[in-house]
Amino acid sequence: MTHHRQVRGWPLALSALLAGCSATTGIGVKDVPYPTVRSSWAQAGITDARQPFSAVFCRHLQATPATAMQDCARWWWPIEAGATGVADRPLSDPLPATRDLVIIPGIFGECVAPWVTPFSHDHAALAALGYRVSVADVEGRASAARNADHLHTHLARLPEDANAVIIAYSKGATDVMLAVSQPQAAAWRHKVSALIAVAGAVQGSPLADDGHTLYRDLARFDLPTCDRSDAGGVRSLTHAEAMRVADAFAASRPPFPTYSVVAVAERGNVNSLLAGTHAWLSLIDARNDGQVLLEDAVIPGSTVLGVFRADHWSIALPFEDSPAPLMRPFRRNNHFPRGPLVRAMLEFTAPVAASRVTTKEE
Repeated sequence: MTHHRQVRGWPLALSALLAGCSATTGIGVKDVPYPTVRSSWAQAGITDARQPFSAVFCRHLQATPATAMQDCARWWWPIEAGATGVADRPLSDPLPATRDLVIIPGIFGECVAPWVTPFSHDHAALAALGYRVSVADVEGRASAARNADHLHTHLARLPEDANAVIIAYSKGATDVMLAVSQPQAAAWRHKVSALIAVAGAVQGSPLADDGHTLYRDLARFDLPTCDRSDAGGVRSLTHAEAMRVADAFAASRPPFPTYSVVAVAERGNVNSLLAGTHAWLSLIDARNDGQVLLEDAVIPGSTVLGVFRADHWSIALPFEDSPAPLMRPFRRNNHFPRGPLVRAMLEFTAPVAASRVTTKEE
């Protein structure tokens, strides 16, 4: 019989789990299941909406009292000269009150859920605007397959008029993409108006390719806020697993548009717990958030809304707003205008949502 024990200093163990392993050996030949190729966004069928989205984001940044005096360029990676993308669109009114917002946490999200969930500092304000905000009850250490089952249950319960926007953070993108590609999704796909991946581990991460063995070593420990589950969470983020999910998602031809929001951190502006993984990933590509490479964070065929100056945590998880002593290590370099970002994402997708409402009514 294998004996499990609860980690006495569990915040440190959780830090190790979240940060991954910086002493990695690299990507092996067998880590990626089939040949891949680098290409431009346009060649890959990806739409570049950074320019028009930046105007929406900056307007919300300046309309928020706490950030009104901030320079928008502080948060936005410059858009290269000659970049092509979609034309500016008219700004919309606030979204219909019947619209649901479903937020899907990432890996280990359940472990810190008593203190923070993605964009949790802004849930009340969004509810006041008329959104029905729900956080999907996925397991922090479970495989994408197990969490897909949870998502089928959660999303099938949405009302028929949900017109839902799904914001999937980190591994949450992998979980929901797998769910969408499965037959059970027929019960709820028509209720979704848009899927937005934020710092999504869409194609996996090199850290998971090498770090899933570390997780297996740590899986024997219990954490008081998240069960071991099937211990398949990190394996689901290997390129071998995640790329198969991304292919299945694309082949399922989802009936709603998809969007990607990417984080890229600078060495001096990354949480210290992510510094080791950020440095190691930078040996592959400096454009990473400490957990995921830029090229792995974009949903195939999606519209890219922005590439932000943030690490994997600061773009979505408001550790800085949690007074809990246990969260102190996670508060370093955590400042980011998450409220303006989430409101800009919802506003930018509103015209698409409105058109889907009209189509359904007709």
